[in-house]
Amino acid sequence: MKQIRAYPLESQADLARIALEGANIPAVVVGVGIGIKGGVLLVPQDRLEAALRVLKDLEERR
Repeated sequence: MKQIRAYPLESQADLARIALEGANIPAVVVGVGIGIKGGVLLVPQDRLEAALRVLKDLEERR
């Protein structure tokens, strides 16, 4: 798994994960530490480019 993004809030990372999973891209959110509310989004290395496209589309819709 490869880190694709880090988010200041775990809920933001979860929304990105849901978008990726909706595009059939496996994704995992891991916490960055005790007392820190952020999250790091991980995807398989071979799906990295597709995941970046999905996240770009998601950000453009905001």
